[in-house]
Amino acid sequence: MIDTFLNAAKADLPVYITHVREAFSRLRAEESSGITLVVRLAADQADAVFELRIPRFDNPPGTSSEESEFIEQYLRAEVHNIISALGGEYITFYIDTADDRLKDMLKRLDAAFGVRQTRRERKGFGVCLNVAERMAQSLSASPGQNAFRFNIKDRSERPAPFGAPPRKTQSGNVFEAAATGLGGKILCGVDIGGTDIKAVLAADGRLAYIKEFDWFPALYATAEEIMNPIVDIVRLMLIKMSFDRLPETVKSAPPYSDLDKELAAAMKKSASASEIHAASEKGESLPAGALLRADALGMCFPDVVVKNRIVGGETYKTRGIRNNPAADYEKEFAKFLTLNGKLGRCARNVRVINDGPMASFTAAVEWTASGEGADISRGVFAHTLGTELGTGWVDGDGGIPEIPLEIHNLIIDLGSFTQKGFEPDDLRSINNFNTALPGTLQKYASQSGAFRLAMKYFSDKRPDLIAEMERAGFIRREKTPGGESIRVELEKGDMRKPFLEYLISLPEREYDPAVSDEDNAARKLWMDIGEYLAVTWLETEHILRPAAKSRVLFGRMVKNSACFELMKKGADKIRSGLDFSVADNSMSNSPIMKQLSDSGDYTVAQFAQAVGCVYFGNLALQNLALQ
Repeated sequence: MIDTFLNAAKADLPVYITHVREAFSRLRAEESSGITLVVRLAADQADAVFELRIPRFDNPPGTSSEESEFIEQYLRAEVHNIISALGGEYITFYIDTADDRLKDMLKRLDAAFGVRQTRRERKGFGVCLNVAERMAQSLSASPGQNAFRFNIKDRSERPAPFGAPPRKTQSGNVFEAAATGLGGKILCGVDIGGTDIKAVLAADGRLAYIKEFDWFPALYATAEEIMNPIVDIVRLMLIKMSFDRLPETVKSAPPYSDLDKELAAAMKKSASASEIHAASEKGESLPAGALLRADALGMCFPDVVVKNRIVGGETYKTRGIRNNPAADYEKEFAKFLTLNGKLGRCARNVRVINDGPMASFTAAVEWTASGEGADISRGVFAHTLGTELGTGWVDGDGGIPEIPLEIHNLIIDLGSFTQKGFEPDDLRSINNFNTALPGTLQKYASQSGAFRLAMKYFSDKRPDLIAEMERAGFIRREKTPGGESIRVELEKGDMRKPFLEYLISLPEREYDPAVSDEDNAARKLWMDIGEYLAVTWLETEHILRPAAKSRVLFGRMVKNSACFELMKKGADKIRSGLDFSVADNSMSNSPIMKQLSDSGDYTVAQFAQAVGCVYFGNLALQNLALQ
């Protein structure tokens, strides 16, 4: 069995962790070792229990073989995925402690995960512990006492039952309330992404202003470089609204006669951060009492958020700060706790949520607003396909589980050995940008996954498309000590969006009825992403066990119906009948979302979460906050 997996991995094929676990679970008791893995959750002291099985292996304790190394990597991946999704305070393994080989393997987890290292020292598997510890500290009455640990106990010590199940903390139809009572309010919504910021401003239930700003936060070396553009964009929209409401006699006279043009230029998508800042600074000089303040601001931020606080700290967006040798990362990351206060200058109520739950919340609001009796009693589970894979989960009562839900870091592929030989920034690599671990969803169901598959398939089957990509300036080649690195072009301009748009256009452009989708490189790329989404479905089912069985997909990668249909076709190869739906203009039922859909200039697939943030902020005014 393991030889089959290893041969596939050496042939550079994916070896999905789901398939490995299913194969191991079918082993007979005499040829396998059983593990009861119990993670103590930080939020409510409940226990999540997992039953795992691995093959017995013959090499003596303290030695290894190719087969035993594969088994150990599988076990580490399972532990890593559970912590990445659930966090927790500690994990206890209940095993037959007479099984010396298994006990030694579990003892090595301390070193593999850097349990006794500082957060700055931790690499690889250990990064997920940083998030778990920060989250546990934010939920604890005794901050600083939350060092993660592994415990090994004999199965005879296994308690029955384990800790109490999670409690529901929210009641009432918050999804209906979110999109009502908009009159007389100024509400702002901000969606922070890895390639852009999208913001909307609504007044009295009408969509007033829409702003998009391209950026690359992973290159920034300080927290201020990330926070300042966010604050300036919110300031800009409020100043624009304030200015537009001034009497014409005031607007046309000095010192405001030139401000109209500056504000209009700053509102353009192409405006630089310095232009936005300059216009915002100048706008602060509006006449006394004229400068408006939002009643509420909702924002989704690409990191773990607990109780309105950004607490994760291990995403791609903050990589530049982590890699800054002049910064104490823990102190620098702690500055994000001041972001709410900075935004408080612009809004009376500020609410922050992770971008994943925002996608789920937005879908729930729109389904509720449809008036068609949509059943959301089982909650909503959503993914955002962007720079990374975002994940959101809202239960039927509107509650958000207080867990990291860092699904983009889940290891789904234990194979593809050739592709893990490239360094993370190489487009051909399956290694995570943050942890360097191979096989994580960050490089599969995401923008980076699409880039990687293009290099993989086009290099072999469509060199003409590789040449076309180079002529368009999407990619560049660099000489390295080991040979050559291929990267997305960022120095002459950020080509991530144009490159992705190009790949999105190819399935229709390259369609040939005489060629099967499996043999059409431009279409197989999107089928593979569908495969990865199906594995994601199975892994989230295994770890999280949500009542909601369907998955709603948001983002630029699913706005093209041809790509989405290919994804569903690829998903069927892994498990037929999985329910995926796309957040497009058909999901336009609430008042402001309808206005967005009718605008003609902006799509729901791109700006839905920014509108969802408006409704999220509105809940703060109704004391119906989700968290």
